[in-house]
Amino acid sequence: MKRKSLILLMSGILIIGVATGFGYANSKSNKDTVVSKVNIEKKLWKNDSQLKNNNNKNYKDMIKTMKKNGYENVADYMKNNDYKAMDEFMNNMTDEDYKNMIDIMKNSGYEDMARMMESVDKDTMIQMHNAMGGAEGCHGDSSNMMGSF
Repeated sequence: MKRKSLILLMSGILIIGVATGFGYANSKSNKDTVVSKVNIEKKLWKNDSQLKNNNNKNYKDMIKTMKKNGYENVADYMKNNDYKAMDEFMNNMTDEDYKNMIDIMKNSGYEDMARMMESVDKDTMIQMHNAMGGAEGCHGDSSNMMGSF
C-alpha cells in the first residue's frame, strides 16, 4: 500500500512538473522587452509626435517655432531635408544653443522632448544623434526614429 501511494504521489508530481514546463516553454520570450535608452526614446518620440511627412501640422509648427526663436537656418534645413547642414549644425552646437533649444521645446508644447534632452548633456546628445544615423537617420522618412522630425 505504501509503495502504491508513493508511486501515485511521484506520478502526480511528475505530471504537474511536465505540465508546468510546457506552460513555461510556451510563454512569451522576454528578449523583445529589453529596455534600453534608445528604445525608451523611440517610444517617447513615437507617442509625442506621430509625424509622417513634411505636410504634417506638427512638423510645420516645429518649423515655425524654430524660425520664431531665431533658428531660421535650422528651420530651412528641416523644410528642405538638408541632412548634411542639419548634421553640421548639430555637431557644432554650442552649450548655449543646446540650453536654448531645450527652453524652446518646453515653451512650445514639446515637454517630452525637452525632458529627454535635459536628461543628457549636449555632447552625449550629439553622440546619440550621430549613432542613430545623423539627421537623415532621425529626420528622414517615416520609418525612422522620429517620424519626419
